[in-house]
Amino acid sequence: GYDRGGPPTYFAPYKIPTLKEGPEGEYLPDRLATECINFIEKQRNGPFFLTFWNYSVHYPIEAPEDLIEKYKKRPVENAPYSAMIEGMDRSIGRVLKSLDDLGLAEDTIVIFTSDNGSLFGNGPLRANKGHLYEGGIRVPWVIRWPGKVKAGSSSNIPIITTDTFPTLLEVVGLKPKKGIPLDGESLIPILKGDAGLKRKSLFFHYPNYAFHKRNRLGGVVRRGNYKLIHFYDDNSIELYDVVADQGEKKNLAGTKLKLAADLKNELAKWLKESGAKMPFVPKTKSN
Repeated sequence: GYDRGGPPTYFAPYKIPTLKEGPEGEYLPDRLATECINFIEKQRNGPFFLTFWNYSVHYPIEAPEDLIEKYKKRPVENAPYSAMIEGMDRSIGRVLKSLDDLGLAEDTIVIFTSDNGSLFGNGPLRANKGHLYEGGIRVPWVIRWPGKVKAGSSSNIPIITTDTFPTLLEVVGLKPKKGIPLDGESLIPILKGDAGLKRKSLFFHYPNYAFHKRNRLGGVVRRGNYKLIHFYDDNSIELYDVVADQGEKKNLAGTKLKLAADLKNELAKWLKESGAKMPFVPKTKSN
């Protein structure tokens, strides 16, 4: 582990305390893929759990020069960023290929997801990393589970990253420890195509400023097609139908008053029950 979101550099020497230095010029995603492959080879004869946080794509924006040159020849706005995406894709592909080569692919579950939206544009979604609009919090959650989940299938039921842990617990036949509540819900009913989930709403709480400090502190509740954002700085709310209006362009808070009030109360109740820490918002006085 490493307590920074991004490494000092993506090329060796990395200066990452928990990673042995590689040869000068080695690319970090390639190195991490090699570490993953070595781990899988050692654990191939028994059950194993591997979490692969690629660092990419994250500042500093660095990629192999051959990939950057490749994207400079294409109509993209940011060739280094595009090159980093391919570098990440390449590293993940190597890990998946190792599962194939070792004959483990049919007996291994692979989940691909992200912690937040891109720093740059996420159209047609609104905003980006650090924001409570869809461009900041909507990410892919992709699973490969041979023999259980049909390839190419999809679901429009909203889920959240914390669903991953209870899902994997159920997959391996384990139960959570007594007295320790789970934030998420097992997705097995969705993955099997049997039914939806028991819960009705999803919640988000973001009481901190992102590094770019352009975000607003607030909370979110999503119920069905509707999503309410409560901004803590001025106590304002915004309400969107994020199915019909993915870009969150039409604020419905002024027309769907009862729904907005219900969702705001539901969010407040969840924040209280969760013991969520709230930001200090200084009061301002006009002269």
